[in-house]
Amino acid sequence: MPPVYVGLTDKAFLRLHHGYGAPVISQTVTVLHHRLTDEQLTSMYEALRAGPFQRRVHRPGVPFARWRWVLAEDALPLSLEHAAIDDADALAWANDQAQYPLDPERGYGWRLSAVPTRSGGMVCSAVASHAIADGHAGLMAAIGLVQPELATTEGLVETVQLRTELKEGVQRGMAVAREVVSEARRAVKDPAHRAAVRTALTGHRAKHASAPLGWREGSVIATFDAAQWKNLAAQRGGSTNTLYLALVADLMRHCTLVGENGPLVLLTAVRRLREENQIDSNSFARVPIVVQREWLDRFDLAPLRVASKASFEAVHEVGSGGISRPRNMPPELIDVLPDGVVERLVDTPPITVGMCSNMGVLDPFVPTAMRHGAEPTAFVMRGVFQGIDTPQAAQQPIALATWLSEFDGKIQWVLESIKPEMAHSDDELGFLARIIAEAWGLKPLTVLNGGGSVTKVAREFS
Repeated sequence: MPPVYVGLTDKAFLRLHHGYGAPVISQTVTVLHHRLTDEQLTSMYEALRAGPFQRRVHRPGVPFARWRWVLAEDALPLSLEHAAIDDADALAWANDQAQYPLDPERGYGWRLSAVPTRSGGMVCSAVASHAIADGHAGLMAAIGLVQPELATTEGLVETVQLRTELKEGVQRGMAVAREVVSEARRAVKDPAHRAAVRTALTGHRAKHASAPLGWREGSVIATFDAAQWKNLAAQRGGSTNTLYLALVADLMRHCTLVGENGPLVLLTAVRRLREENQIDSNSFARVPIVVQREWLDRFDLAPLRVASKASFEAVHEVGSGGISRPRNMPPELIDVLPDGVVERLVDTPPITVGMCSNMGVLDPFVPTAMRHGAEPTAFVMRGVFQGIDTPQAAQQPIALATWLSEFDGKIQWVLESIKPEMAHSDDELGFLARIIAEAWGLKPLTVLNGGGSVTKVAREFS
């Protein structure tokens, strides 16, 4: 197994932990009808410590040699709270857990925590930085709680000799030199690119004021009967995923930055598989899909399904996006530039988008310790932008981030408002999600928001 190198997408997420934006984390939230014992939680914690999350960055002393992921010796401790919370506060508690500061570069990139509920159950949270978890490593860490033998750390324990690093440093140094010459020629021919590079090289880190009181990232989880969702999707000429995309696009129409005439653009996640180095941290690419308003007005999923398929067939390689490789600059050159320079090269897209991640059926990922006796009632995966404020929200294009999954016969639709123009509160986001779902003929079973309230709406509208 070759060493696991730190990719351009890994570095893009690491930059966020260095103060260049809001760190993005993955979170798995499990709501249990019965509590786990301390021994069961400790067993889960030790399984995660033995898997691919347990990594840190090794920076070679040889100039131009590549950074590597290696096995970390330490980890953040298991957090077991003793003061019980109300069931309605499960998402609010999970939101607090999602804000815990992580340091993936030094090996503290993940954390497991749990709290009892007053009804006799428990809520568990597992968070991990996107720098280590937005890809195959995250999947293997999750499935490792079910099948520990799959939670491999191969590649993280591989040693690289000094001679190898010296050879790599020389080869990459020559490659970087060639790319510098290529970029210089490009700058001569392209004045706009020349100006952007000059600004990035000579600029300073921008300071921004704190966010005004009253806005924070909003959180909502809406659940639906999976059979109803699938039947409705088929009736309207689509699939489970197509209906999901349509709902998100319809929600985006309520974002004031999109308005009545702005394009409805969705960024969907596609996992790219490779035959080797499959323990990489990031193996996802983002695919843009443009949704036409008339499709939504007709509640017609067939053209959206065609557009989605065409977009997926044209997916680019991992690490080729505007954040990983700003201005499409050469990868070896981007890899050795300082964080601040790379960050200043990133252009904020002039459009507002909705992000969609279909996580699929999650039942096989429920940890073994939770399967027998604990009776999980919810098992959701999502992402969170840690501490995002109004200026940071304005510097990135995502207004609404969403995740879809199926668990225990229910569809789980998770929504995060990433711009105040999308929703000013959890209640507003939950209201929008409910009325859009109902407009398409769906009846939510529950709508849980991060403010600590649960609305059971299926009975009211049945």
